[in-house]
Amino acid sequence: MPWDTRTAEQQATRQASALKAQLVDAVGPFSPFWRERLKALGKTPSQVRSPRDLATLPAVGERDVCADGDPAGAAALVLQVGESGWALHTEGPRLRRALASRLVRRGSYRGVVEADTRPTSFVFAGLALRFPVASTRSDLDVVARAGARLWQVLGLTRSDVLVCALPLLPSAALQALQLGAVGAGSPALFPGDDTDEVAAALQLVPATVLALPTGGAATWLDDLDEAGAALGSVTTVLLVGAPSDEERAEVGEALARAGMQALLLAVHAPDGHRLLWGECRQGGPGLHTYPDLDLVQLVDPETGETDDGQDPDEVVITQLGMRGSALLRWRTADLADSLDTAPCPGCARTVPRVVGVRRRALVPDVELRSGRRGVDLRSVSAALVGRADLSDWRVVLGPSARSEAYDVIVHVVPNDQEDATDVAVAVARDVRSAAGLLPTQVVINEPGTLPDGRRVSRRVHARG
Repeated sequence: MPWDTRTAEQQATRQASALKAQLVDAVGPFSPFWRERLKALGKTPSQVRSPRDLATLPAVGERDVCADGDPAGAAALVLQVGESGWALHTEGPRLRRALASRLVRRGSYRGVVEADTRPTSFVFAGLALRFPVASTRSDLDVVARAGARLWQVLGLTRSDVLVCALPLLPSAALQALQLGAVGAGSPALFPGDDTDEVAAALQLVPATVLALPTGGAATWLDDLDEAGAALGSVTTVLLVGAPSDEERAEVGEALARAGMQALLLAVHAPDGHRLLWGECRQGGPGLHTYPDLDLVQLVDPETGETDDGQDPDEVVITQLGMRGSALLRWRTADLADSLDTAPCPGCARTVPRVVGVRRRALVPDVELRSGRRGVDLRSVSAALVGRADLSDWRVVLGPSARSEAYDVIVHVVPNDQEDATDVAVAVARDVRSAAGLLPTQVVINEPGTLPDGRRVSRRVHARG
């Protein structure tokens, strides 16, 4: 049965089998980070048999893996597998084929093992800090297979020609588009993010698909039109990175200025993930996922615990079938309105769809007085949630009244028996330890006087 028309029961069965294989045969025995974390939680990999069981594990993010802010800590996510370990945990038919090949070709057994276990390719992830995510050769096969599925969701065929204007940097989105084009058998050019080079590529081939980074996509279209690029054959514009309503509207206006009739579709790889999700050509809401390759869940953005039913919620992913860097219950910093498991009203695919995604909403990239950086609002919240010395709190991120830089202001309501000055000092210290930055100010508030603003989450607000 096709991957995108399975019933909910069929999806659940396949997903549970893939989850068990990922936990019992990969992450549990071979991930240094998760081996220690499961031990600390008093759990074994075999106890996590379903998405419901998985939801009992605390979600983790980059500050959990790299607590001291050193990206080298992400090495603990890479599976450490030797030949003997692979033989114990790989699938029986694959092991038998490897053993049989060893009888015919010397050294072939090691080649099979390394295809599954040896990292050969890296992309960079992380928002408040940057770290490499490793892929084995078999992982890249998974990315290519998912890319071929993405082409189907987007309504593209082998006859479509892609020109991509993403920077030629080791990013998951670029790698997924490159391997997706290979998996789909579609010609693709990747000239980089120079306007003249992209315009030259559009002169070389009759491109039907133009992929642009969502941030600045409208400017890209204006610049290409001004440069006289051959845009007439383009029927699809891909926005790489889930766009906001404002960004989508701006690109729509730029398409009109350029006289283009192209369809606008979004593709998105959450931070840390290596697969691109996409919108269907028929206009159904949300980004279509791959339930046998990734397990998507939603959590409370302030606590990282199971979704409490209050919007917005943070998108958490568990990668299935990946043998390089194994990400389990990974916090992406994306917010979403819902995870819709009903058939898509546009294309009728039965795969889960992530609806209303706001990319990196929980780690905005802003200019602070100390320089530009990602502010991990989840880590700031983690220093405040459940404190015995506070009755309530707010975090407000916004432009400073005295400069162009942004302020991170923490408002707290101490409990009656607490000394306000001691509480302010303790809060500032704990925020710095958890998030790697010192708040601009810790403000002591009386009950009922906490500020309000545009909500990022329940107690984290933005202004300006």
